[in-house]
Amino acid sequence: MSCTLENIIMDFPGTRALNNVSAEFRFDEVHGLIGENGAGKSTFVNVLGGSLRPTSGQIAVDRRPVSLDTPRAALGYGIAHVSQEGSLVPGLTGAENILLGAEPRSAGGVLRSRALARRAEELVRHWFPGLSLPLDRPVGELPMADQKVIEIVRALRGDIRLLILDEPTATLEAREKRQLWSIIRSLPQRGVGVVLISHFLSEVRDLSDRITVLRDGMHVATLQAKEATEAQLVDLMLRREGAAGLAVKAQAQTRAAGAAVLRVQNWVVGGVTVPEFTLRAGEVVGMIGLTSAGHFGFARSLYTRQGVTSGRIEVAGRPVDGGGVRAMQRSGVALVPDHRMENALSAAGSVLENLSMVHADTAARGGILSRRAERAEAGRIIRLLNIKTPGDGQLIRNLSGGNKQKVSIGKWLYGAGDRYRVLIFIEPTEGVDIGAKQEIYAHIQRLAAGGAGIIIASSDLIEIAQVCDVAVPFVHGCPGSPIPASEFSEARFIAAISGEAA
Repeated sequence: MSCTLENIIMDFPGTRALNNVSAEFRFDEVHGLIGENGAGKSTFVNVLGGSLRPTSGQIAVDRRPVSLDTPRAALGYGIAHVSQEGSLVPGLTGAENILLGAEPRSAGGVLRSRALARRAEELVRHWFPGLSLPLDRPVGELPMADQKVIEIVRALRGDIRLLILDEPTATLEAREKRQLWSIIRSLPQRGVGVVLISHFLSEVRDLSDRITVLRDGMHVATLQAKEATEAQLVDLMLRREGAAGLAVKAQAQTRAAGAAVLRVQNWVVGGVTVPEFTLRAGEVVGMIGLTSAGHFGFARSLYTRQGVTSGRIEVAGRPVDGGGVRAMQRSGVALVPDHRMENALSAAGSVLENLSMVHADTAARGGILSRRAERAEAGRIIRLLNIKTPGDGQLIRNLSGGNKQKVSIGKWLYGAGDRYRVLIFIEPTEGVDIGAKQEIYAHIQRLAAGGAGIIIASSDLIEIAQVCDVAVPFVHGCPGSPIPASEFSEARFIAAISGEAA
């Protein structure tokens, strides 16, 4: 039993995202789907999940032709999609999110709260016996791993035979990833096949039975996972050497840090306390830690100032008076956040509209917006970051994850000149493929070489090792001794973030 897609063509204005792509997804396996930025992965699973109607091609379920022209139609054939960006309502509880749109109500339409809680718990026990989730708490307060499980349970509440998981572990810590891996492995044994998109190649190999590779919108190969090596997969995805990113680290090691561009003293935000932190011009500092260690909260608070109860901050030797993002932006601090579609971009806006949202006055001439100047500056950023788009009018929602992330970075470069002395990146390559990662890493290095100080808070230890000059480990809300690049190793990082002696 399977779902088969044959000769799928998907055209968008000015570009062909899929070109005669065929694949079979069985209901008794985990099927990995990989490819470089813009290869067509998300477009392909959006066709499979009913969010996009292909320009041409055939789809069959159990060898019977079907039309998956809406997500509801796909659900009717047992196909559910858990997207990369997530779709939970943060203010609702876990139980309310699981049964969103299918809440039990009385004959008079009144919500039956106890029945809702009981049904949500039954669904969790049915699919993941032994797993305990705080379903009575708002999901916005829960760890990312719990949020992802809640999304999966919601997707499985019907008669589901094929579950699409798009970057399910992109923002998870190692321990949380292992929890989700065991869940993914168990689904085919419960009669639910999985289509897994992930940019962690080792994860795809370990979890999948078969792996399909896309490149430039075309099917390259489908392999047995146990017979494929990571080097082979990289070669199929990119047709270039898998070690292409090693030169980035060499650049970082030869760059000298300059004067302090950011200095923080006695900083307290939530459960995080940082007595002192200094960032220098040309320096790339990584922040690492386990779940809730405080590194993400500290990095984010430097820009947003939300939740900060005490502390002093200086940018380029000058105290920042007042709070809020406007004061930080005026002082020369920028933030590229995680969860880009929630925190950084407008899905309904164009590439140009998103790029120009921070410095809209850049293209003004005598108080009047110059469309020519606006498009010229947008074109410069598109070329600088190699954003793959048919034009600046393309909607953000139609870009791949890597290109969305480039726009999230590019909006701070549009019309900015060298005004930003400090750039803070949180999960800078979240949901981004190996090719786009290297481009983003290289641009971070260019920013540092130009004199900016860079902070990277990331759950990807390999990313930190590849890009940063120093890593600051956080344990229980407190920063530990900085680790210089000369001492980077997986063992050193793990010892530091677990609170053990190096």
